[in-house]
Amino acid sequence: MPHRSLEFLAAKAEAHHRRIRTSGDQQQVLEAARACARIYGELGDEAKESDFLYDLGKSQILTGAYAAAFQTAENLMAFARMQSDLVFKVQVLILRAAALRNQSRHEEAVETARRALAVMSEVQDSDHARAEAYQGIIACLVEADKADEAWAIHSRLSDTLEHVEDTLLAGQGFWTLGNLAFAKAHVAEGFAYHQRAADQLQQINDIHMWARFNNASADVQLQAGVANQSTEDCIVRAQLAYDIIGGSAVELLGLAGTRARWYVANGDLEEASSLLEKALADAYGCGAPEDATVHLLWSQILDALGYTDEARRERDHAARIEKTAEH
Repeated sequence: MPHRSLEFLAAKAEAHHRRIRTSGDQQQVLEAARACARIYGELGDEAKESDFLYDLGKSQILTGAYAAAFQTAENLMAFARMQSDLVFKVQVLILRAAALRNQSRHEEAVETARRALAVMSEVQDSDHARAEAYQGIIACLVEADKADEAWAIHSRLSDTLEHVEDTLLAGQGFWTLGNLAFAKAHVAEGFAYHQRAADQLQQINDIHMWARFNNASADVQLQAGVANQSTEDCIVRAQLAYDIIGGSAVELLGLAGTRARWYVANGDLEEASSLLEKALADAYGCGAPEDATVHLLWSQILDALGYTDEARRERDHAARIEKTAEH
């Protein structure tokens, strides 16, 4: 009887997970996937348990829980399915690489993504897995300052995406290609790829993803020296999306940093400084972890404004944060 009761709970939890996936609330998707994985684990259904653990890991990436996503990937690596299901193995390795990349563990991320690509060479007729593998390795290479190597294989991802029916995967793939193009200073191609990403992502009812994409697009445009109306439009779209969903303190601080750099690029240093002062106070007031990069940005702005003592204070603050992170 207990076993049948668990089967009923599993079916109920899985139905809830299916419904919640279309809500765009990744935190709820995460909790639903966790519940399904736990129940199927108790039932001894390894295939279902691993499926939902993988969904859990993807949601952890999307909500910024990168250390937790890494641990989820590590747990999945121990499943027997990793030896028999090569497509699943590619997906788990790419999940692991993404978790490492987002924790700035770039060499480990690249090595993991290379392992995924090696496994992919043994898989036939899976454009979905192939796109995930190429998207994963390119994203890791870009973050590891290996943009030349990434550009050498970018057409393989671009060609594969033409055959991918999954709207989310296609959107993320073109997003990555746009980031790479901007990193290589191929600005026109960067805009073209990001437009294709936007066309795909707009079809998904995920406001959180839309906010992250627009903030990231503005960020790479600024890194490429572009600070025009298109850049500001991305920032405004991200802000509007976060206004709707109530972004986390970390996300709002990141967006403030992007907006501040846009102000700097357009010569409005005072506005940039005031924005960062308020954003840092708001973020830390909400319990967000300290962010050395934002303090460094503010120090550069203060220096440019001639506030040398205040600039030194922010540089010292950033150094303390970095030193603490090392221990």
